[in-house]
This record gives sequence, C-alpha cells and structure tokens, in this order.
Amino acid sequence: MSILAVTGVQVNDRDCTGELLFVASPQVEFSWRIETDSPGSRQCGYQIVATDADGRLLWDSGRVAGNACRGVPWRGAGLKAGDRVSFRIRVFDRTGNPSPFSVENAFAVALQSPADWNGARWVRFAGNRCAAAAPAPHFRREFTVGDGLRRAVLSITARGVFEPSLDGTRIGGDLLAPGWTDFRKQIQFLSCDLTDRLPPGRHALGVILAEGWCCGNLTVLRMRNVYHPHPELLAHLELVYRDGRRESVVTDSGWKTATGPILGSDLYDGEDYDARLEMPGWNTPGFDDGAWEAARESGGVAETPRLVQKSAPPVRYMRELKPVRLLRPKKDVCIWDFGQNFSGTFRVCPRGIPGRRYTFATAEILEPDGSLYTLNYRGARSQDSYICAGPVEQAAEYVPKFTFHGFRYLQIDGWQFDRIPPEELDVTALVMYSAMPDRCRFSCGDSGVNRLWLNALWGQRSNFLEIPTDCPQRDERLGWTGDAQIFAPAAMLNMDCLAFFRKYLRDIRDGFTPEGAAPSIAPAVLHINDGAAGWGDAVTLLPCALYRHYGSTAVLTENYEAMKRALNYQLSRSEEFIIGGEGQFGDWLAPEATPPDLVATAYFAHCAETVAEAAGILRIPGDRDHFLKLAENAGRAFRQKFTDGAGLVRPATQTALVLALAFGLVAPGTVSENLDLLEQRIRGNGTKLSTGFLGTALILPTLARFGRTRCACDLLLQEECPSWLFQVRQGATTFWERWDGFSQEKGFGDVSMNSFNHYAYGAVSEFLVSWLAGIHYRHDGLVFEIIPDRRFSPVKAVFDSPFGRIASSWSLTPGGGLHWEAEVPPGLPASARLPGGRELPLAPGRHTLS
Repeated sequence: MSILAVTGVQVNDRDCTGELLFVASPQVEFSWRIETDSPGSRQCGYQIVATDADGRLLWDSGRVAGNACRGVPWRGAGLKAGDRVSFRIRVFDRTGNPSPFSVENAFAVALQSPADWNGARWVRFAGNRCAAAAPAPHFRREFTVGDGLRRAVLSITARGVFEPSLDGTRIGGDLLAPGWTDFRKQIQFLSCDLTDRLPPGRHALGVILAEGWCCGNLTVLRMRNVYHPHPELLAHLELVYRDGRRESVVTDSGWKTATGPILGSDLYDGEDYDARLEMPGWNTPGFDDGAWEAARESGGVAETPRLVQKSAPPVRYMRELKPVRLLRPKKDVCIWDFGQNFSGTFRVCPRGIPGRRYTFATAEILEPDGSLYTLNYRGARSQDSYICAGPVEQAAEYVPKFTFHGFRYLQIDGWQFDRIPPEELDVTALVMYSAMPDRCRFSCGDSGVNRLWLNALWGQRSNFLEIPTDCPQRDERLGWTGDAQIFAPAAMLNMDCLAFFRKYLRDIRDGFTPEGAAPSIAPAVLHINDGAAGWGDAVTLLPCALYRHYGSTAVLTENYEAMKRALNYQLSRSEEFIIGGEGQFGDWLAPEATPPDLVATAYFAHCAETVAEAAGILRIPGDRDHFLKLAENAGRAFRQKFTDGAGLVRPATQTALVLALAFGLVAPGTVSENLDLLEQRIRGNGTKLSTGFLGTALILPTLARFGRTRCACDLLLQEECPSWLFQVRQGATTFWERWDGFSQEKGFGDVSMNSFNHYAYGAVSEFLVSWLAGIHYRHDGLVFEIIPDRRFSPVKAVFDSPFGRIASSWSLTPGGGLHWEAEVPPGLPASARLPGGRELPLAPGRHTLS
C-alpha cells in the first residue's frame, strides 16, 4: 500500500480550494505536493482524471512515469470559455502502488473573446467629470431567474475600481478590483460563480464604481485620468438552464445609476463619506430607482484593449490589528498606535448627531512632540472623513472602500471625547495586500535580527498590493522594477509569488518603449530612465529567478523574447560592450557613489549570461552560444575598463567589488585579492555599509559564498548608521527608503524621499534563511549549509516550499558542539554540507546532524 498523499493542488499557480477558480487561458497546468510519513518514499508516477460538469470523462492521463509535480500540462481535449472541469490526482510510489486520489478540485475557463461578452457595453454615470475627484456612482439592474438554473457566472470589470453586490450582499472579498494594469493595453476582469445565490425569482445586481488607478491621481505629478477620462463599468451575467436555455444580463443603457454617500475617493488622498446620503436597499429587488438616471453607454467590447481574466491573487483584507497604545500628545488630540507600519485602512464605529464630521489622519511615524509626521507623504493627503447620519446613540460601521494608506498611527478628529471617552471607541486596522499567505518563519538568538526579518516580511505585506510598489504611503506607490528584482529571492521564500510576478511581468512587457527599452516602472505610468541597469534588467532577471525557485519553464517561455529584446537594446547603445552612464540610476541612494557605467556594464554582462541560461533551459542552442559569447565580451570589456594592472576592481567601492564578484567579472586568479579588498573597504568604513539598493542586496550572500562569513555576520550585526540594525534600534517595524531616514540625534531625513516602508533593503532576509539557517533551495535541489556563528545561536527556519516543508535548526553547546536538525520534503534531492566541508546526501524526512 502506498503511503504517499497528494496535497497543495494548484491550477495555473493558484490554489483550487475555496471559491471556484477561473483560469484566464485554456492552456492549463497542474501542480501539487507530496506528503508522506515514510522516510525515503517518493513519487515515481502520477495520474490525473478530469470530468466535466455532468461527470463525463474529459481526460484520463493514465499512469505517467516520473516525478513531475510542477507545471504538468493539460493534455485532454481543447477547452473553451465556460467549460468547468473537476479533477483528481494520485501518484505512484517506486513499487507502483497508487496513493489515494486527492480531494476533488475544480476550475472553469473564463471568457476568451469579445463575442463571449454577448453584447455588453461599457457604461458610465453621465455626471462624471474629470477635473477633480467625483462622487462614486452606484449602478443597479434587476432581473428574473427562472426555474431549473444550472449555472450562473458574472464576468465584471471597470475602468476604475469597483465593488459588486447581489441582492444587498457583497460578491466576493476582492478589494480595489480589477487591479492595476496599463488600461490602454489590457484590462483585467473578475469571474464569479453565483449559481448558489440565485433561486428562482427577482434579483438585483449592484455595483459601486470609483476612480482608482485608471482615473484617479497617479505619481507626484498628480496626473489624473491617465488611462481614461472617467470611470466605466462592464459586466456580463450568463444564466444557463438545465434545458439548454441561456440568458444574459449585460451592462447597457437599461442599468440605472446615481451618486451616493461616497463624495470622493482617491488612492492617494483618501475617501470622504456622508452617511446622510446612504440609500438603504439600493442594491436589492424592488428599490424605487425612479429618480436614478439611465446609464450612459460609451462603447463595446470590440473597441476595448484586451480583456484578461485576473490571474494573480486579489487584494484582500489579510490581517487585523488592534491598537497597542492610545496617545494624547495634547488636549483634544487622540492618536491610536497599532504598533506596526503597514498598508491598508481601518474600521471604526462612529456615532454622533446628524452632520457631525469626523476626520481620520494617518502617519508612519511621530514628530518629537508626539504629533503626526506627514511631510514625507508629500502631496498625498492620506485622510478620510465621515459625516454622521445620526441619531447620536446609534453607532455605524465605517471602512473606507476605495483607498489605502501606509501608516502606523491613526488620529481621529471631531469626536466628542468629553462625552464619549476615546477608550470606548472600537478602532481596528485592516491590513491589505495581495492574498498570498506567509510560508516562511525565521528566528535566532539575536532579537534585533529577529525584528529585521519581521521588518522585511511586513515590508512585503505592505507593498505587494496588486503590484510590487516601492512604498504605500506617499504620492508615488509605483511598480519600480529594480526594487522588485532585487527583492524577488526573499519574496519567494516569504510567500508563493509565482502568479503575482507573472502578472507583473506582463505589465513590464506592456511597458517597453518602441526602441526596445524595458521600463523602470510597471505599469509604465511614467517613463524615467527606461532600460536603466538593475531596473530595465528586471524583465531578464526576474523570470530566471522564478524558474530557479519554481521550475516553471512557462514563465521563461512567455518572457524570453522580451528578455532578448531588452538585452539587444543594451547592446545597441553600448560602445565596445561598455554601457554608458547616461539615463542610469546607478546604485540608488548609496552613501558612496559607484560610477553608473560600471554598474550598467556589470549588469549587461550578467544579463547576457542570464539570457544564455534561459536559452539553454528552453533548448535554443544557437541563442545560448550567442549570448554566452556576448557575456564573455562584456566581461572582458568590464575588466579592461574597471580593473587595474593587478586585476583589482577600480574604483574600489563596496558596490563595485560586490557586483564584480557576484557576477563573476573578475579574473579567476584575482578573486581572493578582490575579496580582500572588499573586506578592507568594509572594515575601513567601520564595518558599515556604503551600498545602495543594488549593492546591498548582494553584499552578504557574496561574502558568504566566497567564505568571508565572519565579515558578513559582523556587517549584519552592525548597529551604527548605515546599517540594517540601525533602523531597528530606532524602532522601525518595516525597512526604510534611506539608511538615515530618522535618528534621535539628527531628526528626519530629506522629506522629498523619506519613506519608512520601502521593502528593497529587506532583501537581506533571504540571507537569514539561506545562509544563517542554511536552507539553500532551488526547484531542482536543496543544500543545507549553515554559518555556525555563536552570536546567532539558536537559529531556526521553516519554509513551506513548492515541494513541502523544509526546516533547519541548529544551536551551539557551551562546549562548542553543534546540534543541527534538518527536514527534507519528498521529491527534492537534498544534501548537507557539514562544517569542515564533508557533503552528506539526505533522503526525505527528518535528520539530526551533529
């Protein structure tokens, strides 16, 4: 009897449990994990059995030999829009015994073509104006469902953001849907299975529509209506009956619309809400909408940029935080401290006489006098307001719908604290980010390092909101591509990011310039230094990082032409394989400047080697050879220009040396000398960092990889600025944009760029898991190798990998002995490198290594 079990089933990189999963394409891939209590057990084959909605067999793979469990393609008959597939998976052990079949899972194929929308029209509220934030219009449409309903699916999207409801109850939990893309090139839509919510009779669809990314303010320039002059709605509800009848409810002039209590809603500025304008029952059958206007039609689906089913995890309320302190810095000022910087909004239960106005202001950090510090928000108002409908004894619940803030502190003004003590006010913070559960835990014997790891995790939670934003609080919140690519290895340990990053890479591909430069920001709302080293290179480096982690050749296939295009653009602007310093960010915000042409040429050589790696994986040998030759030429040019006669990197900044060593650009015979020089530069700087965004991400792994672990650990434990732990010692709960964003001695840094929630420097968390805890993971193999430094003992990390649980924990005894335990999941080759250099193969299961 087999002792294997199939768990963690995914379709197209998304979990199948819970709500029915709609896939964007009929090209379907399956992934799963294996669990077993028997050491050494492994998968040697699999079988997938799929049926349609009536239980008819669609595909039986039969027994397929091998250990494949990631990205297994559908090989049944072609699927089309509307198809529903139920499936089960089982695996076979090495003796041929099958496991039990997995729990039955299901998916459905979303709409594929304009014709599938069955005549739906884009509609809008006629009163919308584009000059300033407008009230959020409400849309409604009643319809009748007959007997014998078999299936009901709502497909819905907007040029803006929306919240749908049916018969007075919200549909789903997605926030800020449909998300952010370049709405001129692609628009995501949602699909919702409403079958169980539609008994025979009269029903009503309701939608609230706001401006969001499409029509609201974007960037420090406060650009409005970047993608469209006003918010618009598009929806299609398909009703399929058991007798074969089909009916459609689509957006057209038959929908009614009016404004409601949301007077204005903006991602940067916040939301203004007047409860006196609420319309009870507006989204239920029988509501009197005689005073409402007919929706204004403004075009059909055929004239729309491509519509794509949302494939990445939606933004949701992922956590709730309660205040840890109530602060009263001055009379009649009350500030709630949630103890953690984060991205999201809040829930409060206001009450008061009709017309009483409350305002809700946020901040990441406080002024020395205890008041909110908001100068670093720049032009983002980041404030909400609520006007009471009364009566005073009746409390309402208020949550801003179509905005989010980056904050730790919430100040409420307008409350009658003399009549109702602030301690009686129920305030809850709602943490928002793309719905990717945590999957890694780390701890060690140093409390500052533990907080550092948490700060990186909270930075990811705060900024992985639809796209990887640079920061969540000021008038920016843009998808800077360089930040994303340097943080990606850490991000993939913390959360399952494959679907999230595949969508983001689509945004990057949409942002290419006509000349072939990859964007520095995606979606490309601004074009600043496109093609810049480290930023434009994200389209090359990110797909390969995803492949190394997940083994997904699909992500390489869909990005390979873009990778080549970006690299060829760099080649076209090079001179003798040297990339010039114009239009570069260099090593952003580094205390010590590194020549931007050195940074750019190093990345050029590294990206050429990376494209060659992708070509080899995709079995394109001609390209592989071509790009390896290009990497060789670029590396030679780097050495000719940026090393001296002794082969030492010049100028010898920390970043220059790290890039040259990490990317293999120094001559083999000079590696040790360049490492000595790097260590000298670090020690000569007081064992402090002088690196910026690019150099910081690589410095510790590079030192450790070449055996300079003592220097790496000393650097990690440094508490003076610039260092990671300096921020922790100042009370940071997320990573900062600047090393010196604030200090007790000097106060605040440059307000023009002083975010206290910038995730890029959190890339160091990958070092904590991979080197301190010793989990060196790739999809094709796992190596345990620790840094047994007593200052961190005991160390423990647990990583819920695509193959299952990986764990490593070690401690040093008072006598100097090492106690080390490791856990290997099924299906992943593994070994341990013991102190002293001996390598020990590890079978699946738990091991003690002493």
